[in-house]
Amino acid sequence: MQFAEDFLQDTNSFPEDRDGTAWGEETLAIGFLGGPYVFHGLNTAQTTAINRRFSDLVCTLPDKETPSIDTHIYRLPESLFKSIDTRDWEYRLDFDYQSTYLRIAGMRFIAWLQLEPHIRAWMWTCDDQNLIANSAFENLFRVIVAYQLLSRGGMVLHSAGLAEEERAWLFIGRSGAGKSTISRLGEKTGLTILSDDMNAIVLQDDVYMTEQLPFAGEHGQTALTRGKFPVQAVYYLQKSSQNRLEETPAAKRLAELMVCSPFVNTDPYRYADLARNLSALRNRISGGKLEFHLDGGFEKLLNR
Repeated sequence: MQFAEDFLQDTNSFPEDRDGTAWGEETLAIGFLGGPYVFHGLNTAQTTAINRRFSDLVCTLPDKETPSIDTHIYRLPESLFKSIDTRDWEYRLDFDYQSTYLRIAGMRFIAWLQLEPHIRAWMWTCDDQNLIANSAFENLFRVIVAYQLLSRGGMVLHSAGLAEEERAWLFIGRSGAGKSTISRLGEKTGLTILSDDMNAIVLQDDVYMTEQLPFAGEHGQTALTRGKFPVQAVYYLQKSSQNRLEETPAAKRLAELMVCSPFVNTDPYRYADLARNLSALRNRISGGKLEFHLDGGFEKLLNR
């Protein structure tokens, strides 16, 4: 299968140059771990949609001396994209991994992510005010964040995140592992939800800190906790008839973390870097397999 053939009418229409026609002249910055992330070439409708979706993360544009992760957004005719029947369709992205960059294709957008000498991105889309509604912006943003954190010793994990005061616990697992379920159970005990889908981790001042990625799963965007928290533990989830914490061999823990590290874990050029980052996390942060009962009570096992 050719790269992007599920999304483009003609795979040869992928732009050869990192150039194009901007939608507008507006620029917007999002403050998040590894950022700020600055998006150029937006029009008013796109800026309004992004402001509405990421309201409390939108920040002042950085000055010229402040390093930023820049993305330029360009127009591409809708006729170049395939029409996708989204009924019973699971959203996915297509990747073309290379040693210094990667190309990305998704529903109604394509992108080029430069990785060396520093990270920057170019996005081409046919979506105007629907840039958020059709998930193109969010899905590219996820990938950019994952690679930026990788370059800083961090990672993005498919995980639920629960916090209490100045500490947090992450619960990793693939779809169906129980991330949304344990989030609801934790909330009932007084813990606050960071996210039930994805969380970011980065090493700051020799402490692993986590922050909710601004993309939620079943729990939605309401009532989620903003802020950065020291990571107490990362547990691998398994639904069970009992609440139990089981030790996991180091090699298996690493494998579980790798499986739950989206985008980068299928990149053959960055696999070793990801394994190094995850090994360092595993060696310093508690973990294991957390079996949990649907009636609750797992919180008694957390290393408080």
